[in-house]
Amino acid sequence: MELCKRMLPRAFVLFLLLISSGIVREMTAEAARPAGLPAGIGDEKRTCESQSHRFRGLCFSRSNCGHVCRTEGFVFGRCRGLRRRCFCTKHC
Repeated sequence: MELCKRMLPRAFVLFLLLISSGIVREMTAEAARPAGLPAGIGDEKRTCESQSHRFRGLCFSRSNCGHVCRTEGFVFGRCRGLRRRCFCTKHC
């Protein structure tokens, strides 16, 4: 019982790190794909993603990141990763 109490906070922090890095979202997206279809098949549009070249500093505001990405010619942007970088996305 004592071991469980000590491991619970560590597991929670690990889970938060995985969520912030986007790994959990990617795993759930893979699970949502119909069985037997490889990645990319069945998707209506492909999306291209690139780190913003004009965004400076840590990214905490999705709307601010999205605005900078639109000035770079992308559709929208989102904050990602442990280093909180702005990544821009568009259909390609």
